[in-house]
Amino acid sequence: MPTIFDAHTFALTAHAGQLDKSGQPCMRHLERVANAALARAGHARLVDGLAIDPMQVMQAALLHDVLEDTPRTTTDLCAAGFDRDVLRIVTLLTKPQARIAYSERIGTLIATGNLAAVLIKMSDTEDNLCPSRIPPNGAFLRERYAAAFARLTEAAATSGYTGR
Repeated sequence: MPTIFDAHTFALTAHAGQLDKSGQPCMRHLERVANAALARAGHARLVDGLAIDPMQVMQAALLHDVLEDTPRTTTDLCAAGFDRDVLRIVTLLTKPQARIAYSERIGTLIATGNLAAVLIKMSDTEDNLCPSRIPPNGAFLRERYAAAFARLTEAAATSGYTGR
């Protein structure tokens, strides 16, 4: 069974040389998302008593952009031994090949009822709302991410999550 270290190493290797929206190594974004998602999943499990595995959430958060932004595939993740639930979460978080509006993708994710994926997407969206990650002319991105974060927060609350 792969560990969080294995997920980090897999993501680091897959995203080698990639920079994020702010010109920083992509791994910094993935690490911030994973840490926030872990905190949320820990709250969901320990405070709210929800059936969620924080370690699986952290692995999936580290891997959430692998299928979308690298040549890696679900077959590669399977070969690396990642759990079926981690693969499912990563797949749910991966942008489909067909062009679909961002708000529709958020709605589709929420409709799955997968709390782990929702908490990771909340963490991803929250990180994307950071001013250093939005270009000066990116007001539309700020609005899009803020609306998505509100929808995701509401969906998580509907699942019994009481954190922020």
